[in-house]
Amino acid sequence: MKNKIVIFLSLSAACVSSQNYVDILKLNANTTPANTFDTSASKTTVKEIGADLTVPFKINHKFSLITGLIYENIQTKLFAEGNTMTFGSSTLKIGTNIKFNETWSATAVLLPKFASDYVSFGAKDFQMGGIAIAKYKKRDDLVYKFGLYYNTELFGPFFVPMAGLYYLSENKKFETNLMLPLQADVNYQFIPFVHAGVNFNGQIRTYHLNGMSPQHPGTYVARCSNEFFLYLKFNLSKSLSLQTKVGRSFGRSYRVYDENDRVSFGLPATFIGHKRQQLNSDFSDGLLFQFSLLYRFNLDKS
Repeated sequence: MKNKIVIFLSLSAACVSSQNYVDILKLNANTTPANTFDTSASKTTVKEIGADLTVPFKINHKFSLITGLIYENIQTKLFAEGNTMTFGSSTLKIGTNIKFNETWSATAVLLPKFASDYVSFGAKDFQMGGIAIAKYKKRDDLVYKFGLYYNTELFGPFFVPMAGLYYLSENKKFETNLMLPLQADVNYQFIPFVHAGVNFNGQIRTYHLNGMSPQHPGTYVARCSNEFFLYLKFNLSKSLSLQTKVGRSFGRSYRVYDENDRVSFGLPATFIGHKRQQLNSDFSDGLLFQFSLLYRFNLDKS
């Protein structure tokens, strides 16, 4: 029997059981114009490359396995008078998708991750996370989603309750995919090979840093950003597409803390615990430019 691919929800893109495609591989490159630090005239750019691979396998009509990898590499200055630093993460996806009946299904994925400056690899570079999503199919073109994301960030446990929906219009040109507060996407197909849309991504992530200074031999950077994009997607073939995006960040920060400076736990809009001491200064919000190459597996029987 021919294997079918099950739909997977990751942090970067939400997919649900009524969609007729699965995003297998996404490659992206981001850059910014020069951003000015708050405390000086020094400037920095932010350059980022990433890859997101999802390889799910159907075991039977109710149960599927999910595997994959997420990679990101970031280059920017963390201190106004410092050098450009490189840091990032590599995340493994290990999970399952279960279909309970024609209405309800669920996805659960473990997300073990190494997040650091790549100088060395130890226990402080390792984080364990996971995501669980329940999906309720109201109609073939309307699905509601509820879930929870958790990760052992370097500032402490981090919890993100989530809610959203997927909607596809009757003519299959207007598509809405929401998983708030992490992700939102609304797009419209103007002609068969061009979609235009708006996209939002919200994120808080941490990376272990080694040997920043004699006073602080162990630190971490907490990356926080809310990013809004306008984009065009060009369908190069039935499976391959190119996205060009222009957007702006809001509330962006790359704040460095001592590795022992932690909170009790974090939520998307607040941290519970004592106030941490930031070791660097912020730089300004600004424009973002992104290019993405997407390989999509279509489930259409035609």
